[in-house]
Amino acid sequence: MNRRQVMGLMAALAGSTALTWPDMAPAQASGSEALLSPPEGTLIGSDDPLAEAYLNALKRIPGFADAEMPPRLFSLASTTRRDANLYGISLTAPGYLDPKATSDAPPVVGPTLEFTRGEVNGVYLTNDMTICGVDHNIVMTSPLSGWRPHGYTTTNLHTHGLHVTPQAPSDDVLLMIRSSADTDPMMIDEPRLYTYRYEMPADHPVGTFWYHPHKHGAVASQVGPGMSGALIVRAQEDAPDFDDLIAAAPYNITEADEEVMVLQTIPYFFTNAEETEGVFYPAGYYFGGIADPSDCYGFTVTEGTATTNPPTTVNGQRVPTLSLAQGQIKRLRLVNATNGQTYVPKLRAVGDAGTLPKLYAIAVDGIALLPQDGGDPDAPYYEIDATLSPETDPTAYWTTAELITLAPGQRLDLLIVGDSPGQFELYGAAKGESPMVVEVDTPNTDTLITVEIGDAAYDVAQQVPPMSLYADAAIQRPEPPALDLASGQLPQATQSLEFKTIGAAFNSSGVPTKPAFLINDQHFDGNLDDPAQIQLYKGDTDVWNLYSTNDGHIFHIHINSFQALARVPYDVENRVYLPPVYYAMPIWRDTIYFDGGPPEGSGDTVFLPGTMVVMASKQVDFTGEFVLHCHNLFHEDSGMMLTVSILDPATGELDPT
Repeated sequence: MNRRQVMGLMAALAGSTALTWPDMAPAQASGSEALLSPPEGTLIGSDDPLAEAYLNALKRIPGFADAEMPPRLFSLASTTRRDANLYGISLTAPGYLDPKATSDAPPVVGPTLEFTRGEVNGVYLTNDMTICGVDHNIVMTSPLSGWRPHGYTTTNLHTHGLHVTPQAPSDDVLLMIRSSADTDPMMIDEPRLYTYRYEMPADHPVGTFWYHPHKHGAVASQVGPGMSGALIVRAQEDAPDFDDLIAAAPYNITEADEEVMVLQTIPYFFTNAEETEGVFYPAGYYFGGIADPSDCYGFTVTEGTATTNPPTTVNGQRVPTLSLAQGQIKRLRLVNATNGQTYVPKLRAVGDAGTLPKLYAIAVDGIALLPQDGGDPDAPYYEIDATLSPETDPTAYWTTAELITLAPGQRLDLLIVGDSPGQFELYGAAKGESPMVVEVDTPNTDTLITVEIGDAAYDVAQQVPPMSLYADAAIQRPEPPALDLASGQLPQATQSLEFKTIGAAFNSSGVPTKPAFLINDQHFDGNLDDPAQIQLYKGDTDVWNLYSTNDGHIFHIHINSFQALARVPYDVENRVYLPPVYYAMPIWRDTIYFDGGPPEGSGDTVFLPGTMVVMASKQVDFTGEFVLHCHNLFHEDSGMMLTVSILDPATGELDPT
């Protein structure tokens, strides 16, 4: 289904029935308590009225009249939480709630959804959001819609990292779902619920993914206050994969050893003198200023530290404690759901604690690592060594830097091994403390969690998997790009993208007054009648050169993951790119960080390129229209996004749904 058909489809759904969610009361979440898991998404049974409503709505979508109930169906209410607890602050802000949940506390983090590959998974999304302040709707045919934040109560749903069709009713981020509270004539024909249907390939990787809104112009105003959640893809019972391999003896790292950790930095304004209550104000986030009480639930708002510099939370908690027995191995599924903060996780001792626990990267962006050429196949893999130097071992340094850097949108699966008792902190390393791909920008150095390792030995014998396990044929990864890297020469790029921030586009308050965030000197085109800004073809391998000439940026592309191959440093003195530094193995990703170079001269108006990323992807299985963009979500909403289409090379058209 193409972009033009989407509009008619949405109008057909506009009259469907919305969901309701139960009244809930706040619960405490302080820094001294144990790490809590996000709530688990509730599966909807086939006899539930929601299931019937979902199926009836799905059958009204062209091409799905004969659709059946998905084996796994979840519901999400895009709503405004009035008493969500954020480390003791009672927060009023947009968020996701599970209408079938029985918890007494509205969670700051959305429920964790578990999809099964090889099956159809469904999400019934409704929208009744309201906001503090006045909304700003802009018709999508207006050039302003491409770069000016707007439409804060309009939403949709993106399954970040999944390899599924971008055509409706799957991962189509060009859909718009209006709020039932929005009576603007411009939006009245848009639907206020949607029946998402994800047909997961049988060979889809198992791993850590996530979901979040993706309505252009309002993504940061919805993800920022906590509207996101983890999405775990599991294998079917008769088709074991990576998770099953490491759960078997002698490794014994099972689901019981997993900890989902969703990182957020939620900004808010205070609404009472005691500073115990807060509200998210979208126009204030984008443009500054203070909301009028008449437009903000009657609140009188004031700025605080958390308005401009909110602390990092993990599952809505400030520095919670993760406890391990001696010898225990935990799998941390880290999801960076912040709008623009980059972390480099590292451990440090507290007090006189003993030997630091070891950390091992086992997967990034939902895909198990590839084994590297050479090295000991029986050695535990992939150990993070924070002492590496780019001068003495550039390959090991940049490989480790790529794996351990956790930029917005990225996921990182770490094993932490409780070798010796003591108290430790997992925190964001500063530059110079660890390998990292952040060179010019500044990483976030907040403490994330406390790790306490007790004296008692764990009652299950566990081992870190060796490198040889990662070569097991049972592990499913995306189809690799068709490249010959044996020559040691980088392949010729088919796509070259320059990301840049235009300083002159900002006013004295730091607000863009014209397009300020560009890719190849273009900003997002929201006009549904225009062709996609980048056109790819099904079956092709594309080699991408990505670089920035101002600011740190985070490239994300939907539908097909890519292999990161190398980084190419820029010689500032001689104005030339140096020889590439190859990773020790291709690293599968869907999101990747790169910096701009330093300013040239004192005017800060001309910047030099930063280190270039070289990656490759193969366009497989699906045609359709989607996007690539910077995953600094303020940048994205301000225009740093392009439409992309994958077409059938024989017809130049999309495959039918």
